[in-house]
Amino acid sequence: MIIDAHTHRYANEVISDPECFAKKYGEPHWLELVSPNDKKSLQGWVSEDQMIEDMEEGGVEKTVLLGWYWENPDTCIVQNDWCANWLTQNPDKFIGFVSLHPNLKNPTEELKRRQDQGFMGIGECHPWLQGSSPKDNNWMECMQFASDQSWPVTYHVTEPIGHNYRGRTPTPFEDLLWLVREFPELKIILAHAGGLFPFYELNPRIRPELENVYYDLAACPLLYDAALYGKLIEVVGPGKILWGTDYPLRIFPKSQKKPDFSTFRIFIEQETQLTLSERNAIFGLNLLSLLPC
Repeated sequence: MIIDAHTHRYANEVISDPECFAKKYGEPHWLELVSPNDKKSLQGWVSEDQMIEDMEEGGVEKTVLLGWYWENPDTCIVQNDWCANWLTQNPDKFIGFVSLHPNLKNPTEELKRRQDQGFMGIGECHPWLQGSSPKDNNWMECMQFASDQSWPVTYHVTEPIGHNYRGRTPTPFEDLLWLVREFPELKIILAHAGGLFPFYELNPRIRPELENVYYDLAACPLLYDAALYGKLIEVVGPGKILWGTDYPLRIFPKSQKKPDFSTFRIFIEQETQLTLSERNAIFGLNLLSLLPC
């Protein structure tokens, strides 16, 4: 079973006019990322039917629908409502993760409500962008809920040393390590190869603490050399890596006219010498193992 562990999806009102949506809900950072003024956007706006068609064409059976780290708490509720509707329409195609904001009123009640609607995780998270940190009391309550319910939580991670771009916001490794230590049972997925955080697993003092930390590959072709994938497998093993595309981004902008699920999967297979069991793990089974029973 092939599962994309990192995708995004938007309602028709967003696709038709992203700028109007962003102004209505007060989301300038998101707009800056999806519709930059100084260069062509990598964002591919796709309808529900197009996404399902692309999944079928790429041999993808399920995708994780991640939320977004919205600046406005109310926008998180709006996105969660969209996702709840999509899960009702296509429960066999999509796995829902909750959009979360530290300033949500009664955030654990929101998590319980979404759990009843079939959600199975939290993310994509970026409390720093939202003016907070993982040490916020509300945030810690939500992480405790996730730990208790065996929900995975996906964090956006920015590499500490990298190219500057508009909208770049740090995600301090020290905070991530604090989170791991504070919630040793919490299943944490660090997106975008963890901003190269996984290479700290080479430190024998730290590695035992990172047993429940996993790394998705979303958008990595935009960030790193192709040598990354083999080195990552060598350092942390195939059991801690999750294939994700960041669909509907065009992560191979020189060759992709529109987003798809095939290009990145084929690229990884060509750049690595995966066994069948390793391929099955990275492209689906690892993600399944993290979901609540």
